[in-house]
Amino acid sequence: MRRTLPLRYPPHPGEALDSWQEFLAHRLKCPFTDVLRALGLPNRDPALTDPILPRWTTLATPDELATIAQVTGVPPDVLAAMTLQPFDGHAVVIVPQRRHVHRQLLWGRSGSRFCPACLAESGGRWQVTWRLGWSFACTRHHVLLADRCPACGHIPRLRSHPRTETPRPGLCASPPQGAGPRPRRCHHPLSATPVTALAPGSPLEETQRLIDSLLTDPDRAVRWPLYGRAGAPLGVVLHDAKCLGALILNHATSSDLQALAPADVLDRIERYRTNPLPGTSQRTPETRRMDQHSYFAPADAAATAVAVTAAVRILQAENIRAAGRAVQWLTDRVAATGRQLHPANLAALGGTVSPVLEAALRCSREAQLMPVARLRHRTAVHSTRPPANQDTRARMLPTALWPAWALRLSPRHLDGKPVARRADELLTVACLLVGNTTPIAAATRLTGTTVSSHNVSTLLAELTRRTDSTDALNALILLADHLDTQGAPIDYARRRTLFTTCDRFLDPQVWQELQGRLRSNLIPSAAHAQRWIFQALTGSPAHLAHPDVAPATASQRQQYQRFRWRILPAEVELLRHTARTLLDEHNINEPLQWTPCLPARALRHLVLPGPDPARITAAQLHRATPVGDFSVARLAHTLKTTTAHVTYLLAEHPVDWSPPRFRRTQQTARRIKQWRTWYEHDHLSLQDIADREGTTLATVRLALLKNDVQLRPAGFYPGRPRRK
Repeated sequence: MRRTLPLRYPPHPGEALDSWQEFLAHRLKCPFTDVLRALGLPNRDPALTDPILPRWTTLATPDELATIAQVTGVPPDVLAAMTLQPFDGHAVVIVPQRRHVHRQLLWGRSGSRFCPACLAESGGRWQVTWRLGWSFACTRHHVLLADRCPACGHIPRLRSHPRTETPRPGLCASPPQGAGPRPRRCHHPLSATPVTALAPGSPLEETQRLIDSLLTDPDRAVRWPLYGRAGAPLGVVLHDAKCLGALILNHATSSDLQALAPADVLDRIERYRTNPLPGTSQRTPETRRMDQHSYFAPADAAATAVAVTAAVRILQAENIRAAGRAVQWLTDRVAATGRQLHPANLAALGGTVSPVLEAALRCSREAQLMPVARLRHRTAVHSTRPPANQDTRARMLPTALWPAWALRLSPRHLDGKPVARRADELLTVACLLVGNTTPIAAATRLTGTTVSSHNVSTLLAELTRRTDSTDALNALILLADHLDTQGAPIDYARRRTLFTTCDRFLDPQVWQELQGRLRSNLIPSAAHAQRWIFQALTGSPAHLAHPDVAPATASQRQQYQRFRWRILPAEVELLRHTARTLLDEHNINEPLQWTPCLPARALRHLVLPGPDPARITAAQLHRATPVGDFSVARLAHTLKTTTAHVTYLLAEHPVDWSPPRFRRTQQTARRIKQWRTWYEHDHLSLQDIADREGTTLATVRLALLKNDVQLRPAGFYPGRPRRK
């Protein structure tokens, strides 16, 4: 069992382990080696030829802590808190095999800064946090920490105290410059070191208070708004601060930092940045790395203070977009040096950063990015991230974007004409490009369209230029995200494969018979009906159908578009039934048509070129549509909307605009199936059916005869309800 020390002295609050060991030797008036031997610590490391470094302050093993606790009576957990071990992975990265701080990670550093006033008050006791690269100011005495001894110019506590000498707390234990192999110690009183004063409550001091509060519980998540509700580990936040700080030290000008620091601090930074290399460096200023602060902690407390303060201001932004605006000045400075900035290398400016900071850096360059790159990197939304392969989304996309979304996202001229031809197909390609690495030409093939890459880029450029389309890219990203997370009930790629080569979907004779019952002027052929079914099945425009189905001329294309909004409800019912039958024949258990629906709150404040399709209900449309022939422009004026909106509504919610005689005929056509059931299975009489439907007996009788129903002789039949 080891003997205890004859006199015991408790550690000073926050004191480093090696400082306390030296204090013990000082109070016991013995060489430092005697205290090390009493504490069970070796004087030399067998793996090293030089005297052992003060490694116990970096990392002490459980056995070493237990031995020290036994000798001194200080609990092991208190001793562990006197080392850098609690900050490992949070504020420093310790290499356990050699028990030293990795200087290129988390701005690790060797040696220690110090506050002269604190040393004077405590009798030369050193704080363990002064060894961290994140300590740059003393908030008790409102000064920047000192970096070096003013007499010898050395950084204190780089090496262990000389073993054969008795420590003298508060005095510099480094050898003078140019001393021999057994030099005398400097012994300059460090409490007399001149320091730079800070105004109480200044940004630099407040940043140090914030850092100190985070270091009191390194395991606790940092809950700043930028990092979301769950927050982020302290190590992630400090790593982001280190990367931003490196950019600030390498590229910021004094004018950029005037709001953060007084003139004397900025002068120190300029002197440091002129020649930041230590005196012992073998590199010349001409050969040093221009981005060296990305790798090594600043050797000047003023440089650290300003860099960290500016970085923390960015990281405390409300969201990614706000952080992007806050960091834009910095990325502009980087770009001004001639460095090529593009979305793929923004995140590597100061080293690997967290996804949220990476997103903010991308957003900061959004105005300089091409529209296609803004879609690929999703800079229009808070969840920007590097692009990946998203080709599976093509199966969930129709060739022509869903009519409701095409209406909302298609820009138009003042006269109502579309800015781009085939805008619905171009928008589908754009939706596939969101977060995707696939080239535009490949995206057009995947969606089954024939538009050119140039036309896609032109439409996206138009969307970014127009004041009424500022959030169109945002809406496309939200739509793509909805498909990626929620999926789609329709496999459009399969339907394109099955039905694009079909040359017939409907028996022309059936269509013509329906036309004869519903219209006074017959449509000459069933071609438009075939096109309607193709478009409903595949989500592709009619011009991409089989040549026997697709409109061949501009006149035919115009006639088909007119057919889509002039279609009658009974005609739509027949066409949908036919299309549904085709899906059943191929064992496709999917809805005939579908449109993704995003939450209203997600689109409420977006500025989009087209009107909200749901702003006018089907009931409002039906009430406003006149009987007989009518003008779409006049109907749009009545509903106070655009002609494109009215055309969409008429195609989605067919209106019975035919004259009264044909309206009655359409009603008969829709109800004949029910009448037949009542007559044949429920044994109702013709008059009973007429009374239920509010029509004449002759109408019911004629309709049943036209549908090949065998009429019964008049009279009573068992099971038929009597008339009251």
